[in-house]
Amino acid sequence: MNTDMNSARAAVWYAVAQLCDEDESKTGTKFSPTFVDALSHVVFSQAETMGADLECFAKHAKRAKISVDDVKLCARRNEHLLELLAGKAEPGKASTKNAQSAQHTTDNERS
Repeated sequence: MNTDMNSARAAVWYAVAQLCDEDESKTGTKFSPTFVDALSHVVFSQAETMGADLECFAKHAKRAKISVDDVKLCARRNEHLLELLAGKAEPGKASTKNAQSAQHTTDNERS
């Protein structure tokens, strides 16, 4: 395994450990070092899978660069994440689902 990969794994482990520490101080939940290590491995594996998927989506679209649409495609099974990404990608626009919901509410109020 090369040093870049080791550095990336160490950075993920550190971030996960920091998040666990923050949660522990807020909720009092104790996280064992074994749990932090296992969770960091899961997070790193998910990141690797997502990276490979993003590269495939861009390649399928005959592009050399990954686009926002590729990231949204990766998040398609997580509706909340997809809405957050849509809001970040287009800050001036509400998500389509929220806009439709607001319109439906307004229409119902008129009736």
